[in-house]
Amino acid sequence: MAVIKGDARQTSSVSRVSEGAENYMRMLRDGTLGVADLIALWSLEGRIFTVSAGAATSPATFQDSAALLTKEFDLHISVPAGVVIIPLSWNVVYEAFGTTAIVECCLQYGTGSVVGTATSDIPSSSNANTGLTSACTCNVASATGTALTTVVEEIWHDGDQEATTRPSGGGVFTPSTYRYNALEDGVLHIIGPSQQLVGFVVSQAPTGFFQFKYAELPVSSVE
Repeated sequence: MAVIKGDARQTSSVSRVSEGAENYMRMLRDGTLGVADLIALWSLEGRIFTVSAGAATSPATFQDSAALLTKEFDLHISVPAGVVIIPLSWNVVYEAFGTTAIVECCLQYGTGSVVGTATSDIPSSSNANTGLTSACTCNVASATGTALTTVVEEIWHDGDQEATTRPSGGGVFTPSTYRYNALEDGVLHIIGPSQQLVGFVVSQAPTGFFQFKYAELPVSSVE
């Protein structure tokens, strides 16, 4: 009978080995062999990051416009050389609307965009114990920037593409939550290196919150 050996009772950080190198399978501390999906493994490695806008009782201000403005980014991630990112989810929650609420959410990626006046955001890792940090430059609430000169792909677009008048007394606009989920989409989009991912959250006088989660990997992992 064949014997399968693995590295059990490991406490050191997970590391990636060289191309073609032989390596033991990792086991749980009691020697149990487990199988996890890619996202779970990336989470354990600390390679999944979150960018947020708004927190707790302090909502962010989204793009206030009657139509989406491609030079004003509610989310902007610049992916440098040497790494790629994979968008996993974007959860957008509107808290407030103006009188006529045209709701539009969109994710695109490509090249040539430049951030204008913006708020920098440092992405948080899914596993802070690894000490890994994102190599990307992330901003929210960017105004007067430069739109993507080349749109490689629009990977998600949602919203209510008609004017909805809010009733007097503060009627509820439904739905107020919009979500991109790569698992539901069935496709993992590999973005980078040297590209930008941009996101737009549009309405009339909108405020709210969002959390954008992405995996960041060395480019050698996907070549």
